[in-house]
Amino acid sequence: MKISIIVPIYNVEKYLEECLQSVAAQTQTDGLECILVDDCGQDNSATIAKRFVDSYQGDIRFTFIQREKNGGLSAARNTGIKAATGEYVYFLDSDDTIVPECIELMCGLVEKYGNVDLVQGSFYETGEEKGTISQYKLPEYTKDKRQIKTFLLRFEGDIVGAQSRLVRREFLLKNKLFFKHGIIHEDNYWTFFLAKHVNSMAFCPARTYYHRYNPNSITGNINVAKEAIAYETIIKELSQNIDPFLSGHQKELILNNLIIVLNNHYFEDDKGRKELISSFEKCHSILEKILLRL
Repeated sequence: MKISIIVPIYNVEKYLEECLQSVAAQTQTDGLECILVDDCGQDNSATIAKRFVDSYQGDIRFTFIQREKNGGLSAARNTGIKAATGEYVYFLDSDDTIVPECIELMCGLVEKYGNVDLVQGSFYETGEEKGTISQYKLPEYTKDKRQIKTFLLRFEGDIVGAQSRLVRREFLLKNKLFFKHGIIHEDNYWTFFLAKHVNSMAFCPARTYYHRYNPNSITGNINVAKEAIAYETIIKELSQNIDPFLSGHQKELILNNLIIVLNNHYFEDDKGRKELISSFEKCHSILEKILLRL
């Protein structure tokens, strides 16, 4: 089985070498490729990535791609998806690392259960958590769409993002599950649409992905203008794309995002605030609107 690890790179010179070394240390290297997508940062990340690719001697196929201009994390990941040749893609952020057994464990579940759409991995964020079992309460394999969609929309326990997920590439392409350009919190947006299509999911309880708190990352820096744009896009577009199956879970997710916006004033003015509330209200049935006003 061929696997493509996609690593978007942007201003991570402090952490990149460690990230790439963790890929090189994988216990399963047969059919493994790693696509490094440089998104035109201002530090020495591209130089570090090129030097690593040129000096690496091993079975993993490392490929360096430099985008013509900065497009953000979504654009870099999409570039990686399009360039990938693996049956499955795995998303790894360039300031994080994976344990040596990561790909072996994830692939083992695909080999055990067959043509799985999604293999969900687990994170650790401190040394104490390494080697422990995830907090997720999931079976090793399920085709129960209710259980899958509920998990993806109502995630509890570890961080849930695109990272630490092994996803069948044909499934992504067939359902046009690319990342939304121009916004932060793109994982929240992407997961909402991912949840509509996943028919089978395997779960790796071992923590295989180290999520590093990086104070220079997007999540470590609050930019109110970017937050406002992102949440406006998420609330409006998710509200327009609710499907009948577990619609309540979808609305709950949108409401949670709306509460974040209202509590943090992520809107330009009062008109913008009212538009976001109106977007959410429009996705409700007449009965739901009546109940909301009680």
